[in-house]
Amino acid sequence: MIMDSASAPQVSVMMPSFNQVEFIGIAVESVLSQSFTDLELIVADGGSSDGTVTLLEGLQKEDGRLRWFSEQDNGPASALNRALAKVRGGIVGWLNSDDVYTPGAIGRAVRTLVDDPELLMVYGHGQHIDVSGKALNLYPTLPPDTPLDRFSDGCFICQPTVFFRRTMSILLGDFNESLRTAFDFDYWLRAFKYHQNRIGFVDEVQALSRLHGSCITKTMRREVALEGVYVLKRHIGHAPIHWILTHLEEMKESAISDPAAYVDELLMEVRADFSDKDLERVKRAAAGLFQ
Repeated sequence: MIMDSASAPQVSVMMPSFNQVEFIGIAVESVLSQSFTDLELIVADGGSSDGTVTLLEGLQKEDGRLRWFSEQDNGPASALNRALAKVRGGIVGWLNSDDVYTPGAIGRAVRTLVDDPELLMVYGHGQHIDVSGKALNLYPTLPPDTPLDRFSDGCFICQPTVFFRRTMSILLGDFNESLRTAFDFDYWLRAFKYHQNRIGFVDEVQALSRLHGSCITKTMRREVALEGVYVLKRHIGHAPIHWILTHLEEMKESAISDPAAYVDELLMEVRADFSDKDLERVKRAAAGLFQ
């Protein structure tokens, strides 16, 4: 799908990055090789020391649509806010430096937004891939008419498939920099909470989300669970206890030196979020898991 600047707004793709030289070249190529060409790519690098900067310098010489900066930040949400302040386009995408757009993804998203001027945001299907790019499984996506409360079961929006009008970020505000892992979850909840009737869907696999040993999904499981609970309580008013139970099941495979102390500390952090009955349920489940 090819559109010129007269038929659609320019697209700005934000790409937060930190020491992802193994993957960022593939991610950049998946943006700049799109059939929709009226775009810019803004890489917000957090001060990488693995050769990323040298790679970006070379890639920028090959394609001037790539802009980048490298400076210390306070995490991915901070990098995104800095990139968002620099975008020139009317439509914004967000692709992490270890993820990949599928061919035609930007054009499909733009067409959906152009066809319905009332839409503020669109997303589509995503697929998990492994470190080598091998397909794993489809992301558990649900359509935009899904009730807000279903977020309590988990996030059903695959982050790299999202495109939104620049005006949406003005309406919703910045990404929450106090969150280390759930800043995207928080943003989608805000979008659904206040503008659900202005969210569209692209019924295609729009992006490939890479799972590997150093990605947030794998390395910050505790923060994912705790911040998920916090964000749900903030926007929906409650969070199911399964967020904590699932985390403990994941931790069963880890070498925790003192499981009892770990569970006690975890329950102290969430004691205000759950009933005494729920907390007792967690204690019983933990006793069975770590016996």
